[in-house]
Amino acid sequence: MIISLPPVRADLEAVGRRLKAVREARGLALGELADQSRISQAELSMAEHGRLRLDSAQLHALIAALHVSPRILFEPGLDVSGLRRL
Repeated sequence: MIISLPPVRADLEAVGRRLKAVREARGLALGELADQSRISQAELSMAEHGRLRLDSAQLHALIAALHVSPRILFEPGLDVSGLRRL
């Protein structure tokens, strides 16, 4: 049996889209999240567009700043529309 995995690029893009959706649902501008997570605005933008893989420390900082479970960024199909503004 051969298992086909999606390309890493597709995973980065999917996580980036979810990151942006969560940020927007929380009512945060890119600069605000950058300040709260201590990740540069340029790096966050690149991550949201699937062009940068964040390391574990950066992901932890984002999850803490967004007040969400890590699951929400990595599990496809989770609805973020119910998240309230911070």
